[in-house]
Amino acid sequence: MIDKNKVKKNFSSAEEYDNHTSYHNLTMAMISESVKEFNKNGKFLKILDIGCGTAQGYDILKTNLNQDGFKYFGLDIAKGLLVKAKERINKTGRESNDAYLINGDAELLPFKPDRFDVIFSNITIHWLNDIDIFLSRCKTSLKNDGIMIFAFLISGTLQELKESFKYDENGNGLKFHEFPEIGSYKERIEAFGLKIEHCDIIEYTETAESSLHLLKRINLLGAKNTFDNNNYKTGLLRKGLKNYDKNYRNEDDMVYCTYKIAYLIISKKIKSL
Repeated sequence: MIDKNKVKKNFSSAEEYDNHTSYHNLTMAMISESVKEFNKNGKFLKILDIGCGTAQGYDILKTNLNQDGFKYFGLDIAKGLLVKAKERINKTGRESNDAYLINGDAELLPFKPDRFDVIFSNITIHWLNDIDIFLSRCKTSLKNDGIMIFAFLISGTLQELKESFKYDENGNGLKFHEFPEIGSYKERIEAFGLKIEHCDIIEYTETAESSLHLLKRINLLGAKNTFDNNNYKTGLLRKGLKNYDKNYRNEDDMVYCTYKIAYLIISKKIKSL
C-alpha cells in the first residue's frame, strides 16, 4: 500500500520536477489534443486536472484551446508542487477566477455531482491505493456527456530496475512499487458502468550515461515511493547499479529504462429510457 504522507513529501521536494518530465510532456500533449477533439463545438468547459503537479496541463491547454473557453481546476496532494503551480498560473496574467488550485487527495475528490466536462489525470493514478473509490468519485463529478482521460504507468515499467536488483535465482531483491495491470484497471472501469472509448499502450525509453543518473532522475520526479525504504539504503544498492550498468546499455552505450503507459479515454454509459 502506498504511504500517502510519503508521496506528499517526495513530490513536494521534487524541486527540478519540470526539467525531467519527458514522458509526462508526451502524454499531456496527447491529453490536450483529445480535449480539443472532444470540444469541436467550442463550448465552455470546466476541466479538472487530478495530480496537476506544477500545472503543466494548464499551460498546454491554454495554448491549444481558446483561452476564454475553459475554467481549470488543479488538484494535487503535494503542497510544494502547488506553490509552483500558482507561480506558473500567475505569470500568465489570466483572471484569477479562471483557474483554481486545490490541495487534496485524488481518492477523496471534494466536488459536487455533474461538475466537470473533462476530468483528466496525467501520470498519477498508479499511485492510488483504491482505484474503485477514485472511479466512483470521478463518475459522480463528471457530467453525463463528459469524458475522462487517464494516462498512467502500468506493469512492465522500470522492469530493468527490478531485474538488476534481484539477489537470488528466486527473484528476491529490493522491493519496488507494483504498477497496475492494464487488464485489471479496464475491468474496474467497466464495472462502474463506464465506457472505454479509446485505449492505447505507449512504451517510452529513457536514457542516461549511467544507472545512477537514471535513478537520480526517477527521484527528481518524486517517485522515491517506487522503492521500499526498508531496503533502499542497503549494500544491495551498489551491486544493483553495477548489474544495471552491465546489462542494460543500448547501441550508443547509454543506460536505459522503460516506461509503459496506458492512455484511456472514458465516457459514461447513458442508458436509454
